Amino acid sequence: MVKNYIKIAFRGFQKNKGYTLINVSGLALGMAMAMLISLWVWDEWNYNKGSGNFVRTARVMSHTVQNGNTVTSPNMPFPLAAGLRENFPDDFKNVAVSWDTEDYNLLAGDNKFRKKGRFMEPDGPKILSPQMISGSMTALTDPSSLLLSESAAISIFGDRQPIGQTITIDNELKGTVAGVYKDFPSNSDYYNLSFLAPWKLFASAKRRQWVNEVKDNWEVKTFEILVQTRENSSIEGASAKITRLLQNHLKNDDHPGTETALFLHPMGDWHLYAKWENGVNAGGQIYYLKLFSAIAVFILLLACVNFVNLSTARSEHRAREVGVRKAIGSRRTQLILQFISESFIVVAFSFLLAVLLVQLALPFFNAITEKKIEFLFGGGIVTNPWLLLAGALFCVLVSLIAGGYPALYLSSFKPVNILKPGSGSTWRLTSGPRRALVVFQFTISISLIIGTAGVFRQIQFGQDRSTGYDREGLVSVKIPPGSPRLEALKNDLLQSGVVASAAQSSGPVSDVLSNSRGFYWPGKPANAPDEFAVIAASHTYGKTVGWHISAGRDFSEEFMSDSSAIIINQSAAKYMGLNDPVGKKVRWKDGTFNDSEYHIVGVVKDMVMQSPYEPVKQTIYFMTYAPNYLFIKLNNHVITADAIAKIRPLFDRHLPGNVFDFQFAAEQYGAKFKTENRIGRLTFLFAAVAICISCLGLLGLAAFTAEQRRAEIGIRKVLGASIAGVWKLITKDFVYLTVVAIFIATPLSYYLLSQMLDNYHYRTTIPWWLFAGSGLAALVIALATVSYQAIKAALADPVKALRSE
Repeated sequence: MVKNYIKIAFRGFQKNKGYTLINVSGLALGMAMAMLISLWVWDEWNYNKGSGNFVRTARVMSHTVQNGNTVTSPNMPFPLAAGLRENFPDDFKNVAVSWDTEDYNLLAGDNKFRKKGRFMEPDGPKILSPQMISGSMTALTDPSSLLLSESAAISIFGDRQPIGQTITIDNELKGTVAGVYKDFPSNSDYYNLSFLAPWKLFASAKRRQWVNEVKDNWEVKTFEILVQTRENSSIEGASAKITRLLQNHLKNDDHPGTETALFLHPMGDWHLYAKWENGVNAGGQIYYLKLFSAIAVFILLLACVNFVNLSTARSEHRAREVGVRKAIGSRRTQLILQFISESFIVVAFSFLLAVLLVQLALPFFNAITEKKIEFLFGGGIVTNPWLLLAGALFCVLVSLIAGGYPALYLSSFKPVNILKPGSGSTWRLTSGPRRALVVFQFTISISLIIGTAGVFRQIQFGQDRSTGYDREGLVSVKIPPGSPRLEALKNDLLQSGVVASAAQSSGPVSDVLSNSRGFYWPGKPANAPDEFAVIAASHTYGKTVGWHISAGRDFSEEFMSDSSAIIINQSAAKYMGLNDPVGKKVRWKDGTFNDSEYHIVGVVKDMVMQSPYEPVKQTIYFMTYAPNYLFIKLNNHVITADAIAKIRPLFDRHLPGNVFDFQFAAEQYGAKFKTENRIGRLTFLFAAVAICISCLGLLGLAAFTAEQRRAEIGIRKVLGASIAGVWKLITKDFVYLTVVAIFIATPLSYYLLSQMLDNYHYRTTIPWWLFAGSGLAALVIALATVSYQAIKAALADPVKALRSE
């Protein structure tokens, strides 16, 4: 019987090649897109879950409440790690202080490299649990040993054995390679980590003597602490126990009314739930996982809708077959199995085609999403039996979804109504379910078009925001600590003819690296918050980055008193409640080595250094020659490539052993839109596929409409109907359904777009023309699709149509 079902199915496919092609193409396209989205969602869902320890690994964080406002931070004091080990030995198996992943200059022999690395206490590798290729992860107990990633070992040493080789970090710290670990997966916060080095080596650097000075200080919160709970404990249980540990060691006299509570943030949530608002987790990347999962389901449903519509629309061709088979004794169950079998064959072919499409499109998709997803090979379908089983179940599920309704519908025909003379057509475009499905298709498609336009409008809104400084021709270079020839380098740069100015700073213009508390100013309320971003800047910093003074003056070498001068931004003046801040005294006493008085000499317009969609943080600029970053302003009249070529030799001469690693401020600012751009490109791709699938369905329905009304069109043409009249006859119903979809999609997409924009403090508006333009675009596309078949029918010879009747 199965063989008979298959034989009948293939005969039907061969007889109706056009409709079969549309069905297979639509299903394959929908299934391929659903697979791609599922691969992305699965990769994101498993972010940071590649380690066997991730279930018991967490980062220590804190909620600090002051004047009703809650600030969540991962920055911890150094002695907290020892406090966790001593007070909760039954809960924590490993505890490690860690410094953030940063770029470092590595020198191996005469070869220079720029690699990302992380300094950690000895328990750090045990917590991260890298797969060791050689050596041991316990190597960091030796302050002169370090671990290299496999790719870094190959890059630095090639075919040579890396174990035992010496590497110099930032021209100061020497370490011996004691182990090589397999690179962390691309969906990990540590995927670009080239080396792990011991904490004692980090603290021995000349520029980091402050680390040793604050090792017993509970007030300085600038370190990351990672923990691994024991098997008989849990992250939730340990988190509840450590809540008051930090608060018990803080001096409440310095910060009255402030309450700090510790908690553990699980490793599996770092990526998906990274956003905090007033002490409550506000999600993060998980929002896009939910959104794209829903889109994948809807796109697959769009493809299934095509199958349902074409199958039910062509019911007249199958009606007499059903009537005859029922009259000679076929049961309805057999007919349902017949139609489900046909659906399964179509879905199976579509699935194989979808697999091929996914494999071909994966490099392009990986480029858009910045992923390294494998599909067929490398742990994909071919090598994973579970994925093969999932693929088979997927085909069965889609077969039931796409073929279930047509099977029930076609098998419900009564023989007496079908076979008796004069029985009418079973097909009508005005069928309620079919009309609803067409409206559903275009509602989803139009909503995706509006969503895409809204995302790109929000991106443009952020890019058009005034940054408060001049990005054009501004170059930043991270410089090694304690460079004795830095001043000579700056002089040579200024004399090169391609550099307009140069300055030093403790951080880039694209981010805030340091925050501090302990500030006191005239009129400060007793319980007022006092956290500021702090940036050290040289005299020429403002001139180089092109900031805008709104009150007072810039730093100047003409004033000896500027060694104790500060400049604040407008947000800081508002934060402090100072209407006329210039000349006011500010004391900085944070419980460490900072206890000095400064005077405000100027106020600058806010510089957007963090997210372009968030308020600018209150910032204080200190006149200090910081050794971290060198900013170079290129002359406007020089070609950038020529300027870099002229600057590079100067760096090589004055800073030997260091890679000339430069970044353009414009590119750094553009990188802030990376997530939004990626979401926008993906949404555009989804909208294009949804429209394509919907148009395939319209194309099939329009073709069938023209075929069913062939005789009517012939008679109309004989009686004088014009091509335009025939075109209107066929297209009007489809236009009506598209217009209905526009009216449904408009409020729906407005709501969804508003929900998305609520994630941004600075957000664009949603103008009416966004909906009108998107609806018009969808209408034009639908009209163009239907018009092909309509004009084709209008141009057909009416004699041929009437001769066959």
